[in-house]
Amino acid sequence: MSKHNIAQTFIQSVDRLNEITAKAFSWLAVALVLMLVYEVAARYIFRAPTIWAFDMSYMLYGSHFIMGAAYVLSKNQNVRADVFYSRFSPRGQAIIDASLYPILFFPAVIVLIVWGADRAALAWATRELTIWTAWRAPIYPFITLLPVAAFLLLLQGIAQFIRSLTVAIKGR
Repeated sequence: MSKHNIAQTFIQSVDRLNEITAKAFSWLAVALVLMLVYEVAARYIFRAPTIWAFDMSYMLYGSHFIMGAAYVLSKNQNVRADVFYSRFSPRGQAIIDASLYPILFFPAVIVLIVWGADRAALAWATRELTIWTAWRAPIYPFITLLPVAAFLLLLQGIAQFIRSLTVAIKGR
């Protein structure tokens, strides 16, 4: 198997993994809507608000958001400051991207993975609970998603870097 085939297999595998992950976590949006409809009905129709809706809403939305980040990167739908970037040719854009991934992206994501893993380990060790409501929900499973999402983002960043490097070198 050639280096090109290995790189292409890696890129396609990472793209697919992040697509499956994002689609699975996208269902949290449905759960979030249903939960909030229930909370609104309980609060305003039956005058019996829940103690768990606030905690569940940020946990579900936060999970939905961070677990879709790598997929967004795979589709190049991330936010860019493209005042100048959009004026470059595809090869020029690829050169910029291939230059900035090692300087900015990889170090930041690696810090996020390391910090997130430490934070998740502490949360599990203490069985951390939320502090914002009377429910005191377990938050350690949610915190665990941070290093997982960052690792998926790192994998996708490597795939995007390989794509950019290929275009920068070959011009297409």
